[in-house]
Parts: sequence; C-alpha cells; structure tokens
Amino acid sequence: MLDKEPQIIRDMFDRIASTYDLLNFVLSLSMDRRWRMMAVQGLAIKRDDVVLDIGTGTGNMALLALELSALRVHGIDLSRRMTGIARKKAKARGLDNKYAIYLADALHMPFGDASFDKAMVAFGIRNMRDINAFLMEANRVLKPGSLFSVLELSMPGGRVFRILYSLYFRYMLPRIGGLISGKMGAYTYLRDSVIKFPPPVKLVEMMETCGFRVLSTTPLFLGACHYYLLGKP
Repeated sequence: MLDKEPQIIRDMFDRIASTYDLLNFVLSLSMDRRWRMMAVQGLAIKRDDVVLDIGTGTGNMALLALELSALRVHGIDLSRRMTGIARKKAKARGLDNKYAIYLADALHMPFGDASFDKAMVAFGIRNMRDINAFLMEANRVLKPGSLFSVLELSMPGGRVFRILYSLYFRYMLPRIGGLISGKMGAYTYLRDSVIKFPPPVKLVEMMETCGFRVLSTTPLFLGACHYYLLGKP
C-alpha cells in the first residue's frame, strides 16, 4: 500500500522540484502543457474571479489562469521547494502580487466556506490520502454555481494501447524519471499511484457522491489522462 502521509508526499516533491517541469514535458511528450491549458480554459475565468489552485506545485496552472484574466489565484501545496519555483516564475512575469501561495494540506484548507469562484487541480488527486475527504473539502470552499477543473492520469481503456502503455509505464517511465531527476523512487511512486488509482468511472461516482455535478469527462491521449469539469450546484 502506498504511503500518502503529507510528510512523505512533501519530502518526495521537495526532492524532485528542480526537474519537475522538465520531466512533465518529457514523460508526457509535451502534451501536459496542452492538457493544462484545456483545464484552465474550461473554467471560463472572468476578470473578477478568485481562483483556487490545489497542489499548485511549480505554478503552471496558476500562471495560466492569471494570464487568461483571473483577478487573483490562491495556490496551496505541501512542498516548499516546488512553491519556491512558482514564486520565482510569478515574480519574473510580474504576477506575484496576484498569486498567493500557502503551504497547506488539501484535506484541511485554510479558507472559509464558499471562498472561491473557480478551482483546479492538475495531477494531484492521486496524492491525496483520502480522495472523498479531499473532494468534500474542495466542495466546501467553492461558491454555489462554481466550476472545478480536474486533470488526472489514468490507465488507458483500449486493450492494445493499454498493454503497450503498461509496458512503458511499468518499466521505462521510472527509469527515465530516475535518470533525469536522480530520484527513481519518486517515479516508481508515480507509476504505482496511477496503477492503483480508481478508474475514471469510479472517480466520477466519487465526485458525484461528494456533491459535485460532473459536467463533462474527456479522455486525453487514448485515455492515459482524463479531464473532468465539475460544477457545484
């Protein structure tokens, strides 16, 4: 069983922070950038929207939201080193005054009820030690009528591609990740966390049970990733 205690996850991402963006680009064949843009655009952000970026990491989603027109983004993450990179990126683009970052656990967010107009999370739900608790907490901090974009990796559904992808995912991905980052353990965790993660149909059920309405589900790269657009009634 994977250990997803906050300290374990924080330490792992602190160790790979310096190569995180490069490896996302390499391991996704550069598709992660298009996926993130799709997720941010799906929120239909308005100029007065205050947006929550859960698992803000190195700031890629938050900065896209700000560049598209968000009034302000609040990002939370466990990793000090990942968010340190995010702060540098924001400052370099002159957006640091609109981007507030908190070192916090997504299961216990430091915000009041109904605080945000929109929310997003990219490749972060897998790292939650309790998915239902996370979804309920995300629901709590969102305003009624708000939107929530979710990007998450998944195992492809098609038989032939699933077999080929599984071989790559099980054997090549940890080695490539380990070679570039020097931290093979983190990419072994990535592999295992995706393999053991609930399939899209089950995840949709969990989202709905936790109070969201699933507006759309979009498989990406033959199902190796999924984009979910949720609404809070």
